[in-house]
Amino acid sequence: MKMRKEPDMRRTTLIYILLVLGATTAQAATFEPAPYLAEQGIDVLTRTAANELVDRDLFGNPWATVVVGHVDIYEGFPYLESRWFQIVSDPEWNRLLFGEMGQGLDAFDGSTSTFGELSMPHGMSTDGYSRIFVADTGNNRVLAFLVVTEFDRMHLEPLFEVRDLSSPFDVAFSDGGTPMQPEDDLFYVANSGRNEILAYRVVENQPQLSDRIGVLGSGDGSFAGPMALTVGRKAGAHTNDIYVSDAHNRRVVHLTDENGILQWSRSLPHDLGMVSSLDTDHWGNVYAAAPQEGVVAKYTPEMLPIARLSTGVDRPRSVHIPYVRMHDHRSDEVRGIGQGSALVVEQWDGNSGLRLMTLGVELRDAAPLPGPNTSFEFTVSDRAQISAEIIDPSDGHAVASLGSRELDAGRQEIEFTDADFMSAWSSGDYRLRLTARSTYNTEIFATTEISFKMNGQGVPARPSKPMLLSNLPNPFNPSTAIRFMVPDGSGMDFQLVIHDTAGRVVSRLATGHANPGLNQIIWNGTDDRGASVGSGVYFYRLELGGERLVSRMVLVK
Repeated sequence: MKMRKEPDMRRTTLIYILLVLGATTAQAATFEPAPYLAEQGIDVLTRTAANELVDRDLFGNPWATVVVGHVDIYEGFPYLESRWFQIVSDPEWNRLLFGEMGQGLDAFDGSTSTFGELSMPHGMSTDGYSRIFVADTGNNRVLAFLVVTEFDRMHLEPLFEVRDLSSPFDVAFSDGGTPMQPEDDLFYVANSGRNEILAYRVVENQPQLSDRIGVLGSGDGSFAGPMALTVGRKAGAHTNDIYVSDAHNRRVVHLTDENGILQWSRSLPHDLGMVSSLDTDHWGNVYAAAPQEGVVAKYTPEMLPIARLSTGVDRPRSVHIPYVRMHDHRSDEVRGIGQGSALVVEQWDGNSGLRLMTLGVELRDAAPLPGPNTSFEFTVSDRAQISAEIIDPSDGHAVASLGSRELDAGRQEIEFTDADFMSAWSSGDYRLRLTARSTYNTEIFATTEISFKMNGQGVPARPSKPMLLSNLPNPFNPSTAIRFMVPDGSGMDFQLVIHDTAGRVVSRLATGHANPGLNQIIWNGTDDRGASVGSGVYFYRLELGGERLVSRMVLVK
């Protein structure tokens, strides 16, 4: 029998993860697999892969992970700097493994620190840039660390500990609704052995218990094995919502923190079996890892189901959405940014382990709504920029266009008004084309089309000012129509120029005089020399009537 290699405290060069994903243009699923070790061609970090790379197992049984990150933007060189440090808890080998992405790994077992040795560390949480919180389950305590980084190195400095707990399995940090301002920071503990949730305020880097809720049971106000918890978000800032996995009752409990008092809001049964991890993204959507069912599930902030990942994962026990600090030194703006990726910790063996997922977007279940208005409903799996066109299938041209607007994940509705119609129409069959672009990366998109009937007839209303419409089709290959509307009158002079993402002129496409109403110019994907350009994002800039209008399009080859 092959013996596992013992933990080693020496620094090991290993892990590279690109969390700010430079994804190629793609129609993506809600969860899209991404390589964990791209340069080595490894999709998943497994025990086998670890031994091939560094001749070590690395983990006994990894449980949870968090990322601490910094992004700095400068006026001059180096313009952009980023550091990403990942921390993984290992309750079998009683330690934390951590290091910068692309550099090396160190281990912390507490033996030489003021905290003493760790024992079965499980759940973790972070403010994203300077502190981590660890549920040291076997020692019946929660630990808080300051994360100190210098270039590619990091180490953990003890801040405080909360003792006299009972098998705490998880901890969740909250910024109190004010990211990067520590004065009102909080954290919550799943004190599993006593079937309760504890709320703490952080005052001058010390914990103060503010409230507790829970006894053993299955009704309101009761828990049976609270195993995981997370805090809600809205546009990156934490809310007063707390989501708790009540493991043995097979439900997620929604609590609220009302000025330091924990209030029971509701309980939401699920069919996931034991949920061992919860996290929220930048927009407040909730993610749950369920190892028994082999599922990572996604919900709206209202806990309405959106999507499930059940293939390509093996007994996932933890899911983490990185949230990091961005400092723009040009304006001295500092803010937190949720990342469009998810780290999944699976069963640790020769085929599974640590996995990276891109958070994509899907459209489904689109349908016309009854009534006199041209309205539709659909489900979108993430907050996205939504645009829509009504297409006449007889000639493929758009009779109406609805400009881009951001909508949250879940069931949504849109309505076309008279101002959205660009050409005359009559009763007959039409097609609705919906497009959703990820708010994390607009090169990630989803499209769907449905057929429907329109009754009656109509003519387009002329706009009161110049309008730049979405190009059709988009994405496109090999050509697309760039469309714009000119108000009533004698027409307007215009200039249309294509740029790449670096701001370079690709094509001075057209210059001339545009008549009132709908105008369109065809771009065949070539530059000023007539050479074909590559796949990617391009911007078209229209100067019309003293206004400068810009939109984007995607060429896919």
